[in-house]
Amino acid sequence: MRFDAVAFDLDGTLYPAHRLYARAFPRMLGKARNLEAFNATRRRLHALGSKASYRAEPPSDGEAFREREAQLFAERLGIGASEAAAIIERDFYSGIEELFSEIRPFAGMRAALDSIAGSGLRIALLSDLPPARKLELLGLSGRFEAVLCSEDSGFLKPAREPFAMLAARLSLEPSRILYVGNSPWIDVRGAKGAGMSAAIVSRRKVPEADLSFYNWRKLVEFALN
Repeated sequence: MRFDAVAFDLDGTLYPAHRLYARAFPRMLGKARNLEAFNATRRRLHALGSKASYRAEPPSDGEAFREREAQLFAERLGIGASEAAAIIERDFYSGIEELFSEIRPFAGMRAALDSIAGSGLRIALLSDLPPARKLELLGLSGRFEAVLCSEDSGFLKPAREPFAMLAARLSLEPSRILYVGNSPWIDVRGAKGAGMSAAIVSRRKVPEADLSFYNWRKLVEFALN
């Protein structure tokens, strides 16, 4: 087979993102300023991954990354870093995670995981946000050999470091890994830039991807043939 492992993004890849948005909307009413600031902070952190100044002294681990995130969020809102960290945890980490008990994954996704794992390929997960509790509530705990969060590398995708962390955890050359995501920029370009093949969950063909699919059987066929 062309691959030894298939690795997955989580948000918007294993489940339709609109299902989370629909459930999160009532919770975020009245918190539009926090939401805008968090989204802006994450966009800045994605972009900083390519900046020489950030790369010269990146956060050393997930805890340091969270501190940097809180600082940027605090600057955006004009509040203290400790207050910012508490808001992020409440509104965008643990608070959002509990909504996953009400979210159904993509149809055919579980069967695809079973087929891929049953073929002897290893399966792993790399998410930009902490994945463990989400996987538990989605009923997907225990399916992945490795479950990683990009934050622990000090970077967010599409930087090379999260993908390198994934390859190192699996003790594989990047070329032996197929990465599956839902963002052309963050997932496809990031994985390809790190030397991996890339597939994308999309109803439309994405030229940069090795595979664009919406029927999960197509992913199985591509990974195994």
